[in-house]
Amino acid sequence: MKRLLKAGLFCTGLMLAGATLAHASVNLLTNPGFDDGGGTYAGYFTFGAGVQMSTAATDNIFRSGVAAAKIYGGFNGCPNAPVFNVGGFGQAKTPVVGQTYSFSGASFVSSADSIPGTATCSKNRCIAKLVFFDALSGGNEIVGDEQVIGDGNTVKDRWNPFFVSAVCPANAKRVEALILYLQPGCDPGSVFIDELELRSSPTEVEPNALVNGGFTSALTGWNTFGNVYSDTRPFTVHTATGAAKMFSTFVIDSPSGMYQTLAASAGQTWKFSVWVRNTCQESPITGTNDNFMLGRIVFRNSSGLEIGSQDMLVADKTTPLGHYTKRVTQAVAPPGTVSAQAYLLFISPTLQGGAFFLDDANFHRLDIVGVDQSPLSARLEFAAPSPNPARQSTRLSFTLPATGDVEVGIFDIAGRSVVTLHKGSMQAGSHSLVWDGLKSDGTQAANGVYRAVVRTSDERQSRSIVLSR
Repeated sequence: MKRLLKAGLFCTGLMLAGATLAHASVNLLTNPGFDDGGGTYAGYFTFGAGVQMSTAATDNIFRSGVAAAKIYGGFNGCPNAPVFNVGGFGQAKTPVVGQTYSFSGASFVSSADSIPGTATCSKNRCIAKLVFFDALSGGNEIVGDEQVIGDGNTVKDRWNPFFVSAVCPANAKRVEALILYLQPGCDPGSVFIDELELRSSPTEVEPNALVNGGFTSALTGWNTFGNVYSDTRPFTVHTATGAAKMFSTFVIDSPSGMYQTLAASAGQTWKFSVWVRNTCQESPITGTNDNFMLGRIVFRNSSGLEIGSQDMLVADKTTPLGHYTKRVTQAVAPPGTVSAQAYLLFISPTLQGGAFFLDDANFHRLDIVGVDQSPLSARLEFAAPSPNPARQSTRLSFTLPATGDVEVGIFDIAGRSVVTLHKGSMQAGSHSLVWDGLKSDGTQAANGVYRAVVRTSDERQSRSIVLSR
């Protein structure tokens, strides 16, 4: 039985010379489904012997159309003297500074030609990579994002979506969307790729009460303890030009960490977010490694005593390799609060090696607009989300008739919770929250229809949101 499984191979650097990319609601790639000419790499540059094509006459695996990309290792020096091999394909564009670029698609690993082994960093792996360079050709990498889209751990015989994104830095001259296949030895295994997209959109900027939350000035503004260091290497950075690296103190019950303290008062809702990377390029945390990282919001009273807190798991051995992942939590300050602290803690129960990289930490009071001067409605009012459809984020605006407990969340069409945006007390009046398109675990929500729900003790209202990147 014929399988219409299209795989888009986009493995190294999309090299379409030049037109500048403005805010784009269309796919910027040429031949994104590899269907031109009945199945070709028209519009792409390719390198390596393992860059092939899947059509009905060959593997018959493609998601749509008539073809998909197929990639595997080059088997350099095999079988006796293997040489680490990288092959791939891609396109390139001239980017607009400050825009957010996203690269997405779907990958497929067949059980008929799977990748052996589960140790991702030492075995074959295919990655999708979005990267900015400081020159129109050649040059140096500045910043980027990547995701493993095929390895020995990939769920087989189905299409798995992927998504990477990065903000164009000030000195970028070129952006490349790449599909790369890394082969350390002589292992077999192929990956199919299809339905690639490269898009740009305005970058949303949240208010931030932290000093140097992006680590552009090393660790200025942060109180640190243990092994916390500034890092400016491109593979560690989420947005230019700095990041923080954290690892174990190798002393029992003595975590590494960093924090900042801000003035706060009872009833305020504080939101804390941070981007984290676990990478094969240096000290990955995988397998049986039990190191993990926590983010904490801590509320203190006038005596400096902790009177409330909210924890979130920032990273552990399950954190995706290579991909910068956003983690978010929020909490309401209890009575007696005079300060709020944002903590990041690296905890090492058995003192193992490994490191996590952090960037773009953000801590701020959620924007709460005061009571309108006009009389409040006697009922909950929930405006239409905007924008809708949303490609990156959408704003939820609503008006409460009275002060009380409120829960705001996003649900899928099956009624399953995707993420909770707020849970706690809110004052009467107008409020606005932003959903950034992420699930509660910090990963991207898939394209589709969602329900935004505002619930009080007396009422419940919902609105549909279409997420379409």
